[in-house]
Formats: sequence, C-alpha cells, structure tokens
Amino acid sequence: MKDICEILKELIKSWPVVSRIARYNNDQAYRQNYLGDFWHFADPALQIGIMILMFAVRNGGDNGNPHATGLSGYIAWIALGMVTYFFMQSAMQKSAKSIQSQINMLSRMKFSLSAIPMTEIVTELRRYFVMLGMAFFTILFMDVKPSIYWLQFFYYFFAMIVFLYALSLVTSTITVLVPDFYNAYVAVLRVGMWVSGVIISVDSPSFPTILSNALKLNPLYYIIEGFRETLLEKPIWFWNNVTENLIFWGIVIILLVIGAHIHIRFRNRFMDFI
Repeated sequence: MKDICEILKELIKSWPVVSRIARYNNDQAYRQNYLGDFWHFADPALQIGIMILMFAVRNGGDNGNPHATGLSGYIAWIALGMVTYFFMQSAMQKSAKSIQSQINMLSRMKFSLSAIPMTEIVTELRRYFVMLGMAFFTILFMDVKPSIYWLQFFYYFFAMIVFLYALSLVTSTITVLVPDFYNAYVAVLRVGMWVSGVIISVDSPSFPTILSNALKLNPLYYIIEGFRETLLEKPIWFWNNVTENLIFWGIVIILLVIGAHIHIRFRNRFMDFI
C-alpha cells in the first residue's frame, strides 16, 4: 500500500506535465501530412466500418445477441464496443513500451518515471472521444433516448483509465526488464477483440456456459459491456453487478500492488537494462 500511495502522489504531481506531453504528441503525430489529424482517425474508422459490414449488415442483425435488437441495434452495439476496445488496445500497446522508448528524453526532466505510461493513455484520449462521438451518432438511429443511466458513463470511464494505468505499470516495467515480453503481449492483444465480447456476445446461446463465464472475467469485457449497459438498450445500474464489480476491482488492485512494487524496486536500474 505504501508503494501505491507513492506512485499516486507522483502521478498527481506530474499531471500538468503529462497533459502537456500528451498535447505535444497529438500535435506532432501527423504534422507533416496534408490531411493532418484525419489519419489519426481513419484507420480505426475503416476497421469499424469493415466489421459492421461483415457482421451486422451481412447478417441483418444478430438474432443470438440478447443485447441488441435488429440491424440498427446491432450496428450501435458493435460500434460502441469497437471504439472502446480500439482505444484500450492502442493505450495498452503504447503504454507498455512507454518507459523503454521515452526514458532517455524524460530522464533529463524533473518528471516521475511512474507517470510516463499515463502520457500515452492521455494521448490516445483525443482519438477516443472523436470515435465515441461517431458511435453516439450510430445510437441516434436506434430507439434509445438519453436517460439518467447515462451518468454512469463517468464511472466506467474512470474504471477504464484506472485499469489501463494499473496494467501499464506492470507491462511497462516488465518490457524494460524482459524486452521479449512486449512481442508476446502485442500478440495476445491481437486476439483480445475476439475474447472480450466486442464482435460476438458471450451471452449468445451458442456459447457454452463455462466458456461464457470464463470470458466474463476479462476486465476488458467488464468495461465494454458496462458502456453498452449504460448507453444502449435495457440499461442497468453498475452496482447491480455485485460479483462482476468485485472481480474487476480485485484485479485492478492486484495489478496496482504488483505494478507499484516492481516499478519502485527496479526504476533506479532502468537505464542499466535499456
């Protein structure tokens, strides 16, 4: 717990610098291109469009999905899930390599190494909010009206950021210590979309009960499904999912404890490993 408190204090103290670095990263990403930020959103938008064409339009809606009704409902269900997953996937990949790639530059500044992974997460937020706006546009085609349930969007957004940071503390440290870890980590993330309920509902009758229950332990599933339960059909309050809440926050706390401990233990030797 002492390590976690120290890490959180460093993160709060470094927050102004984190914000400035994130803005700089976004401004520099496509500065040399004529279309600028267009390329920042083109790739995920194209992938989302292809998935909608392949899975939603082709099937005319998924009759085995208890969370979406008809073609428009299924399109919105896929779009919201993919926007959330693409943000988390990109943030997880970049934050895992953040310390290894930026330590030479940031070590010359008065900047806490524990805040480096957060810069990558914050950098990805601008693209996330634009893509989320597109997902909201698809929701307008459904018979879904804004409700008080939408307020819990902020709970799931907070849960997502805390999870990403806790995970990044672990992965960014291990990547420095064991460089081969990053390649294996990226390979796992490539299949994450198929086991997180992004495209196919794990509640589908075609899924065996044991497999369905196992997939629901995935923290990514908790967050993606939470946004869907907030913004789409048949919304429910997050506190009604008692077991899911306990499992998710239990995983987050374990990641924070492990990540804070190994980060503080090895960060004075990061330059030696790199």
